[in-house]
Amino acid sequence: MEANDPLVSCVITSYKRDKETVGRALKSVLQQTYSPIEVFIIDDNRGEGAEEYSRGLSELQETSGLVSVIKTEKGNGAQRARNTGIEHSNGKYVAFLDDDDEWLPEKLETQVPILEGDPEVGLCYSRGYLINEAFDPPRVTEFKSVKNASYEDLLRDDGIGSTTQAVIPRSVFDKVGMFDESFPARQDYEMWIRISKSYKTAGSDKCLYKYHKNKGTGQVSHKWKNCLKGHELIYEKYREDIDKDRDAKFNVVFHVAHYLNEGANAKKDPALKLKAVLKYIEAFFTSPSKFLLQGKYRLQKIKRNRRNGS
Repeated sequence: MEANDPLVSCVITSYKRDKETVGRALKSVLQQTYSPIEVFIIDDNRGEGAEEYSRGLSELQETSGLVSVIKTEKGNGAQRARNTGIEHSNGKYVAFLDDDDEWLPEKLETQVPILEGDPEVGLCYSRGYLINEAFDPPRVTEFKSVKNASYEDLLRDDGIGSTTQAVIPRSVFDKVGMFDESFPARQDYEMWIRISKSYKTAGSDKCLYKYHKNKGTGQVSHKWKNCLKGHELIYEKYREDIDKDRDAKFNVVFHVAHYLNEGANAKKDPALKLKAVLKYIEAFFTSPSKFLLQGKYRLQKIKRNRRNGS
């Protein structure tokens, strides 16, 4: 890369992750073919065992002069940790990485020129690999994001996904604000919606990251209550536009039904099951065609899982 390329601030958020896993994530940043970069590991460890995890992060800091470890002032989840990283960033661009995921070497070299080539783009993302560790050996599939997703596209579905793939101009946060810390989950999805309302988005066709799935019980995405609340909050924030678009309304209602159903199954709660059924009925009448497509997709997924013994 050229000597005058813009600085990228790389933010790795970490909560109770072993040193080896965080080290794998950090290594994937330090092996980027792009420079210059600065790396912030945001230490959000708290509660029992926090000191041991924090000690591991401090040891990783010693591996490179590019790396700084910053302790969050108060534990408030990944969104506060990401905001802490943004607040300390000095780069023209901010790129995020979850502590159990990896970047492929040409990630920044591919995405930065896309942003440099169009100042109207406020979010760059990419395709990637999903590593499902529920299988032995882990199963690898390709995750295909919606290319150049619009505000309307994102209200209808999260066609982008994890923060691990995002590179965002630092100035964008000055305009649209930081990650919403009131969200217990889906704050990344809400951020993509918010950015797309003011800026264009751009997706790369290249696979530039590895997202490790089912690597433990700590993933927020496995906590139905948090995901349910996240979708409810998205509806509250964008209700006016969602109510005007049948597909966007279906997206919210169906996800609420899905997470209510997950909670009912986990808790064996008939009252929650009834709420889920009523929401599924609402989703059907919102968009019968989309409901049937979702049903077909989920049945196929269940059959695949049964064949694979998961």
